[in-house]
Amino acid sequence: MGRHTDPNEKSKGKYVVIGLAGLLLAGGLYFGVTRILNNPTEKPKETVTTKKSQKEPKKTSASTKQSTKKSSEKKVKAKKTTESSKKKKTKESSTSKKQASSKKKTAAKTKKKTTGKLDAANLTKSAGKVYYGVHYFKNKQGFSSDNSESTIAANVIELFIMDYALAQKDGSDQVIQDKKLGEWLNPMIQQNDINATNVLIDHYGMDKLNAYFKDQGYPDTRIESRMVDINVRGTEKNNYTSLNDCMKLLKKIYDGREKEPQKTMVESLKGQVIRTKIPEKLPKDTTVANITGEQQNVENDIGLVLTEDNPFAIVVLTNEVSDIVQTRTAIADFSLAASKLK
Repeated sequence: MGRHTDPNEKSKGKYVVIGLAGLLLAGGLYFGVTRILNNPTEKPKETVTTKKSQKEPKKTSASTKQSTKKSSEKKVKAKKTTESSKKKKTKESSTSKKQASSKKKTAAKTKKKTTGKLDAANLTKSAGKVYYGVHYFKNKQGFSSDNSESTIAANVIELFIMDYALAQKDGSDQVIQDKKLGEWLNPMIQQNDINATNVLIDHYGMDKLNAYFKDQGYPDTRIESRMVDINVRGTEKNNYTSLNDCMKLLKKIYDGREKEPQKTMVESLKGQVIRTKIPEKLPKDTTVANITGEQQNVENDIGLVLTEDNPFAIVVLTNEVSDIVQTRTAIADFSLAASKLK
């Protein structure tokens, strides 16, 4: 006989099936809800990560930009430094060129002064022998006949005697024949007083005077006789000097003009009353400190022309003179020309 199913068992099986179905449904719902709930949360994370990732290149880009900017700034700065350096070099170069140009101009001016001409032709027209020289103290330039040799000094020898006298002990305070030295020097220098000259030659002695001239570097200057009147000259002996010796003494006097004994020498020379040669044609307000020399066939004049802008020493010694007036005029013209040479 077959087996019959119990209704209660059928009911239990049904509930089991329903229960399982409910569990499955509940599990599905849970899984579905969990998926739905979890996915939106994860995606933002990914998005955030992506955004962060995207932001990082921006930072890198900003950093790169900053680096590039700094590099660019450095380049600009370097460029500016280079340009500044170039400008500085250009400026220095320009300054150097200007200085060089200035030096060239100065040299050109000096050259112009040196190569300028002093016409001495008139000096030789009435004199067989002529020795001349000009020295400008400010630019140290000069002109010379370049033929210095021993020649007759005439009264110019008196300047060398004064140099010796003032170099002695007590200087201008020396007393000679009851007179102070200055009382002999001024007439000798300013008026060509041969008596005063002879007093000093006799007092000091020719040997001592000549030894001094040699020691001072005046090899062509010497005294061989006392001074005599040029109109009654009857001796073959003379007193001698030269262009170079005279110029050297004038430079010595000028260089030491602010101190003794040169200061006294300049003052004495300024008082020269014979003004027919070097000072003759110069402006009347020109300070001239000179000494002349006259003798038969001899016309000399040496001195300092003390202009403010262009002081100079001048020496003119002549011998074998055939025309006194013409020679004196030629010396005056030569002096004037020398004063105008700039």
